[in-house]
Order: sequence, then structure tokens, then C-alpha cells
Amino acid sequence: MSQVKVVELNVEGNQRATLPPIVHTIRQQSKKQLNELLQNLFNNTDDALFELADRSQSDQHQEMYFDSMRMIRLHRKTLASNFIRGLNDSYHDAFNSTGPADGEDSDEIDAEDYALLDQDELEMTVAVSGIVSKVTSQYSIAVMQLTKRLDFLAKRTTITERNNPLGPQALSSLFANALETLEVDIKIRIILMKLFERFVMERLGPVYENANRALVDADVHPDLKNKAPKRAGPVTRTAASNQQSGQGSREQSSTGGFNGMSGGVGSIGFDTVQSLLSGTSARSGGSNPEQHAHGHQQGAGAASGSPVMSLPRLDSGELIQVLSRLQDAAQVDPIDIEHIPELSDVRSLVLAQPDTAKKSLGQADDDAVNFVGMLFDYILNDRNLAIPMKALIGRLQIPIIKLAIIDKTFFEKTAHPARALLNELSSAGIGWSSANELKRDALYNKIESVVLRVLNEFNDNPDVFAELLAELRQYVSKDNRRSVLVEQRVKESEVGKAKTTEAKLKVQNLVNQKACGLRLPSEAGKFISETWTRVLTLRIIKLGESSAQWNAGVKTLDDLLWVLQPLSDLEEVENRDQLVQSLVTEIYAGMTELGCPDEETEGFQNWLTEHLYSLSANDRAYLEEDERPELDVDEALMEEIILASPPTVIDERAFPETIIEQLKLITEGTWIEISTDDDRMLRCKLATITQPGNNYIFVNRRGMKVLEKNRGELAEMVENKTLKRIDESQVFDRALQSVIGNLRQLQRERGQ
Repeated sequence: MSQVKVVELNVEGNQRATLPPIVHTIRQQSKKQLNELLQNLFNNTDDALFELADRSQSDQHQEMYFDSMRMIRLHRKTLASNFIRGLNDSYHDAFNSTGPADGEDSDEIDAEDYALLDQDELEMTVAVSGIVSKVTSQYSIAVMQLTKRLDFLAKRTTITERNNPLGPQALSSLFANALETLEVDIKIRIILMKLFERFVMERLGPVYENANRALVDADVHPDLKNKAPKRAGPVTRTAASNQQSGQGSREQSSTGGFNGMSGGVGSIGFDTVQSLLSGTSARSGGSNPEQHAHGHQQGAGAASGSPVMSLPRLDSGELIQVLSRLQDAAQVDPIDIEHIPELSDVRSLVLAQPDTAKKSLGQADDDAVNFVGMLFDYILNDRNLAIPMKALIGRLQIPIIKLAIIDKTFFEKTAHPARALLNELSSAGIGWSSANELKRDALYNKIESVVLRVLNEFNDNPDVFAELLAELRQYVSKDNRRSVLVEQRVKESEVGKAKTTEAKLKVQNLVNQKACGLRLPSEAGKFISETWTRVLTLRIIKLGESSAQWNAGVKTLDDLLWVLQPLSDLEEVENRDQLVQSLVTEIYAGMTELGCPDEETEGFQNWLTEHLYSLSANDRAYLEEDERPELDVDEALMEEIILASPPTVIDERAFPETIIEQLKLITEGTWIEISTDDDRMLRCKLATITQPGNNYIFVNRRGMKVLEKNRGELAEMVENKTLKRIDESQVFDRALQSVIGNLRQLQRERGQ
């Protein structure tokens, strides 16, 4: 099984060869630098976890973050010590091993290998893979140079990027190993891995620079050129066939192997692409990897060595000219943003031109056309992309093919401007719903103009992609700032409404509990349900349940309910009479605080004073004369429910656990797509979850509220498949992961 290996912290055995003096110096130097980076990491961990706790929607998660903060504070020295000790051992392992380098047989992680890991191991493995992929790309040249120089010094083994003690693989695995001693939730470990990537791995430049400089000063490969490393891979053609195809040498550089499971695809060299296409018979068969190379005789023949009819080759310069003509022609057709575009069979279009009808493509060019076609086939069928975005990105198929022919590093550079532009386009348009809305959308107009400028301006100079990427990012950043402000106002408003709802619910329960079974005059019932509940709600929102004003308001409610009841003791009647003035004063203060009109305030005060005077007179007459006369005021007594019960909501607990697990994936910032009652598709983002009721507030891409559902309603939509979560990962990376995965699967099947 091939999987991310974790470097052991303890090395068994006492037989160790002495490290070369220069390597010992580098080890000591790197230990000091990495320890400083680790301390900076731990210094920033508290802030990161505190912020997560502050944004947490549940007490359970908040408690988890705070407990983890304390745990990390207690063990930070141990974590750092274990990491540095492991680094020390990894130098000895790399220089003392007598077997093949760890992972030398394969730097890929197959999907079946992941299936054998438990969930926590899988998440950590994926985290390590993602870091390795990103950092390998970021420091590809420096890592390559350091690896070659250390390998030159190693006498008993081979140093590769995988077992290089300062390589991204070894360092990431060391930190993952150190975290195994920390008893925290896997979520915290993943957060720590992300912080490790940010505060350590992304700041390795000086570490590599110092190590390489020390080796150069020691005259270890001082003349090593700054070119990207070449990955060893299966050779599918001879140098002679390469020259015959007009492509020159096929030594394409690669900064790392493809790691599709990492969630953020790293890089894949064009030589690996060609090897996969050759090994799966997927060449010249359109976008589907399972199609065979029908009719492309020269491609199949070159790979197999069988005799075929040889046609003149269309060199890369001629091919670029033909593609440019096709690109110009595509500008004439209007962009239909209401329908998914069809994938263009670019190879057939090229060979159908009058000046290319009797020619064939060189194998490298044919592979580039074919592989880009597969990527665009995935993109145009990606359910996470809105149809208008597919219509726009679909227009870029020919320009991207041209770029792939001109610049083969397009596939291997994760930060390539063209790749970044495709990802930026899809991210910017993630919230698009219907085509009708986009006619008034300034962002759509901007993205359309970017696509049209690529078609109009890209001939053979890739710099246009970097220019348009910077321009688009600047526009999107400004557009996002506006949306964020609107969304923030929506969140504040909804949080305020939620607090009001919660306060009303508490007041409602309080009043219903205290008034249960009491017979009240209709005037008093109306006052309590319509006026005094508002006073109590205002006080609990502004001042809280522990405030003196809230307690005074509750006491006023108790007093009012008590004085309105018939009494059976003369002493109680006297107490009621003495209470009237202070009660009227408290009611006046509350109604004034609420802003009630003067006539309403005076009207209720007068009614209450007169009613209580008559009620006391009636009670005294009854108690003194043993006979109860009729009330002087014409006031009917009634049994009244002061406030209605809250509306019932769908209980999410009635749904299967699988549905509830899907609900947990919908967190703040998650984009979803739902089918509306009128068969439209609505895309919106979760802005916040308010309490009580677990109400989910969704906004559109402009930050405006478009939907509010409780958890039960969302669970029902998930079960009915009218709601789906949108994958926000970068579209080009998703396409690369899927296509390479399919090609590898076909390769394995054909090898069985």
C-alpha cells in the first residue's frame, strides 16, 4: 500500500554513521530556524482558536476550542521538542538507510489506499498531502537543488525530495507525528496543520536559502542551475521520434506528482500526462478517457512502433496559427448564457482546415489538445458551476489549448496565471442563479469582458492571462467588499430579530405561566398582552434578565395580576389599596419608556384606578356585610390566554442520521443550490444561523437576504433532494483531479 509515510520520531539501533560535517552544520542551523518558526506558530494558535470560539454557533464547539487552547499551551514545549528530535533523527535516517528511499517506488496515493485508513488518519493524510503539494510547488527549485546536493554527499543511500530531511514531505509528516501525542479533537489537529502550513511551511525560504548557500560554500554542486527538477517517469518514445514530430526534446519539467486527494491539486508534469494517455489508449479519442484512438494513425503508431502511413506533421507554430483563426471565428458567435455549451472537437476542426487537411498533429501537440479537451469536458459537466459560467468558460477551450502547447508548465504550476484565472472566474460566479438576473449584473459584464479579451488579445504571449487575472481580482475584491457590507447588515438585523424573538418567547412563557387560570377584565388582559409584554421584551433585550429594571417589570406584572383578583381578607384589601399608587406609577414609567401616547397612558391609569377602587369597595362590602353586591362598573370578567403559543416547527430529529450529517456540512459561508416551487434554481450562501429555532439565513451574492429556513425545513429539502451543497473548490483543480483519476483507473484496469 502506498500512502503518506510519517517519519518516526525515535530511531532504533545504535549504529549510526557520522554525518558529513557540512550536513551536521546544516542540521544545527535548520533546527534553530525551524524552532523559531514553531514558536511563532504556537504564539498565533491562541488567537486563531479564540476567533473560532468567538464565531462558534454552539456552546459545545466553543468549549472544545477553549479546552484545546489550554491543552496546546500546556504541551507546546513537548510538541516542539518532539518535532526537533524527529528532525534530528530524519537526517540520520536519510544518510544511513541502506534500502530504497522511502516512497521511491511511488509518490502517488491511490484511492484504494485511502479506503484502508480510518477517518482521522485519512484527514491527517489528506492535510499532509495538501501541504506537500503546495509547498513543493512554492519552493520547487530550492528543494530540487538542496536534494541534489544532499544526494551527492550521501554514500550509502539515495536522497530524494521525499526523504530529504528538509523536504516538505518529511517536515509535514514530522509535525503530524508530533500532534499524535496531543489529546484533542481531529478538527483541532487539522486546524493546527493549516496553521503549520501558514506559519512554518510557507516561510521556509530562508531555511532553503541558508542550506543551499552553505553547501555551495562547501563546493557541493556550486554550478547547479536554477531550473525546475525533472521527474523520473516512463519513457514512451525515443528521442528520434521526438525530433521527427517537430517537438524537440520531451524533457518537460515537473515540480511534483499529482495529488488529487489533497483537496487542492498540486502539480503534474506534462510527461506524466503523456504517459497516462499512452497507457490508457485515450489519445485522440475526444474528451472521454475510455474512447480509443480511432483514425489517428501516427499517434498510435508512434507509441506502439507498428508501421503506419506517415503524414506530414503540423508543427507547433502552424498549429498555433490555425487555432488563432478558430479563436477569432469564435468571437463572432454570441454567448448563450442560458444553455450549457457543447464541447468543441478542436482536433477535428484543426484538421478540417484547407491548409491542414493532409497533415497530422505531432504527438505532444495532440496530447495537449486531447487532455485539455478532457478537462473542459469535466468543467462543462460540473454540477457546481452555474450554466452562465459554463457558457463563458467554454469559450476559453481553444485559448487554453494554445497555452498548453506554448507553455507545458501550465499543467504543473499550481499558481499559473491561466489556471488561477479559470479558478477566479468560477469562484466569482458561484452565486449566479438565472440568466435573467445577470443582464443587470455588473460582475457578469466584467467577467464576460475578461473572456472576450482573452479571445481577442491572446495570440502567443501568455502574459495577457496575468494581466487579466490581476484586473479581475481587483474588481472582484471591490465587488466583494460591497457584498460583505450588505451581508453584515443583514446578519446584524437577523441577529437582532432573533434576540427579539427569543426575548418575546421568554416573556410569553413568563406571562402565560403567571396568568394561567386567572380571571381578568378584558381591559387588563389587553393591556398585559399588548403593552406590558412589550415593556418586558424591551427591558430584557436592552438590559438582560439580571437587571433591576427587568425584575421591577416582572414585579409590576405580579402586582397587577394580584390586585385584579377578588380578595378574602380585609388586611389584603388594605394592602391592595396602599399598592395602587406605586403600581400606577410603575405602569406609567413603563408605558413612557415604551413611548406610548399620553392619552393611552392616562386612559389606562384612570381605568385601573377606578376599577381597583370599585373592586376594593366590593370586597369590603362582601367581607363586612357577608353579602357581595354587584360591581359598580360594567366590566365582564373572563378567562383569557394572554399570548398564543409559538408556531410548531419541523423537528429535524425525525430524519435519518445521514440527513443530519449532511446538514452539519452547511456552515456559515457555504453555498447551496435549491429548486424553488416554480422550478427555478436559486443559489445562495448561508450568512448566519440565528437562535432560537435554528433559523438559517441565506443571502445572494450581493449580500441581500433571499431565504430563511429552520433546520427541520432544510432537512426536509435535503431528503427531497431539492437542496444540494455547492463544492467551492477551484474548478480547474477539480477537473484535473477527476481526469487524472479516471486515466489512472483505466491504466490500472488495463494492467490487470
